[in-house]
Amino acid sequence: TDACLNTCQVASCGDGVVQAGMEGCDDGNQVQNDSCLNDCQSAQCGDGIVWSGVEACDDGNRIDDDGCRNDCQSN
Repeated sequence: TDACLNTCQVASCGDGVVQAGMEGCDDGNQVQNDSCLNDCQSAQCGDGIVWSGVEACDDGNRIDDDGCRNDCQSN
């Protein structure tokens, strides 16, 4: 979980290994709408990306009376 993998390669986002203190997640894939975003941050409501199967919408703003509520459900 540090900056050097067991293979002696430098740890990086997308390698499938979570670097402690640097990444929230690292699933090693390029799927942007799952629980781990491509920038190795955990998906959450308000990040502007619809988390498939969890959120109905995610417009990334804090306006609650537009088409997407602040809890990432459609109005």
